[in-house]
Amino acid sequence: MKRPLPLLRRAGLLPSAILLCLGSPALFCQEQAPQTEVWPSQRSGQWVWVAPRTDLSAADVEAAFARMIGEATAYVESRTGGVVFFPKKFRLIEGSAKKRKLYKERPEKADSLRFTCEWQSGYLNQDRGQTYAYVPLDAVRGIDLHYMPRPRERFPKAPDGRNWVVNVFADTLYSFFFSLEDTARLFISSLASTLEQRGLKPSFSRSGLMWENITLAQAADMGRAAEGVLVTRVAAGSPADRAGVRPLDVVLEVNGEKVMNYSHLALLLDKLAPGAKAALGLLRRLKPPDAFPGPCAWEPLGVELEAR
Repeated sequence: MKRPLPLLRRAGLLPSAILLCLGSPALFCQEQAPQTEVWPSQRSGQWVWVAPRTDLSAADVEAAFARMIGEATAYVESRTGGVVFFPKKFRLIEGSAKKRKLYKERPEKADSLRFTCEWQSGYLNQDRGQTYAYVPLDAVRGIDLHYMPRPRERFPKAPDGRNWVVNVFADTLYSFFFSLEDTARLFISSLASTLEQRGLKPSFSRSGLMWENITLAQAADMGRAAEGVLVTRVAAGSPADRAGVRPLDVVLEVNGEKVMNYSHLALLLDKLAPGAKAALGLLRRLKPPDAFPGPCAWEPLGVELEAR
C-alpha cells in the first residue's frame, strides 16, 4: 500500500544575495601552491535576475497556475528530495481561525497555497500516488530563478527538458522546474502578486550578488588579511552584472567604507536607496584558480553599481 506523503513543515530557509567596488595596490599570492578547495568551483547554470510584477489580478494568477499545469510543471522540496511532484491543481485557501487571529489587521496573511499533486519516487519512479501540500504564504521569505543546463546534477529527480528552476524559500525549499522561461517568470510574478496583495513581501536581490566571508586559506592565498567578502554568484542581467562584477571577485569597500564581513556588506547595501549609485572597491584574480592554481597577481578595480 502506498502511503500519502506527510504535510510540509516550516524550515525557515533564507536566500542570500547582494553587491560590491574600489581599489588598493596590486597584490600577489604567496609562494605556495594553493589547495584545490581554497576557491569554490563555479557551478554549471546561471542565476538570473528577477524583478517581478506584483500587480497581477486574481484572474491573472489563476490563469498562470493553469498554464503551469498545462505545461506539466514539476517540483521537489528539500525534506523529501527523493520524490518529484506534478501539481494538478493550485488553490488559495484561508488560514485557520487560530492563525488568522495572529493577524488581526490583515487576517489574509494567514492564507495558504494548496497543491493537489501526483508524486513519483523510487529508482525508476515505480512508486506513485496522490497527495496534497500547503505552502503557508506568510512563510515565503524569498524567490529566485536559475537556468540549469543539467538540473539533475543538483536535483536527481528533475524531469527532462525543464531547465528553468524557480526556488521558493518558505517552510521548506521548493524547487519548481519549467520548460519555458516565460512561464517561470509568470509564476514568480503570480506568487509575488499574491503575497503583495496580503501585505507580505518576499525577498528579491536588489543587486544580483551572492557572497560569503573570506576564509583564512583564501586570505593566505591572496597574501593579505581576511578582509572583505568573496562574490560567489552574479545574476545575469542584474545591476551587479551590468556593473561588471564577476564571481570570485573580492569586495573590499562600498562608497569608501571597508567591508568587514558578510553581514556588514548586507548592512551597507541595505542603506542604499533605489536608484542610488554605489562605488564598489574590488580585487580580481588575474587568472582563474581552476586553470592556473599557482601564485598569481590580483588586480584592484572600482565599479559603480546602481541599487534597485
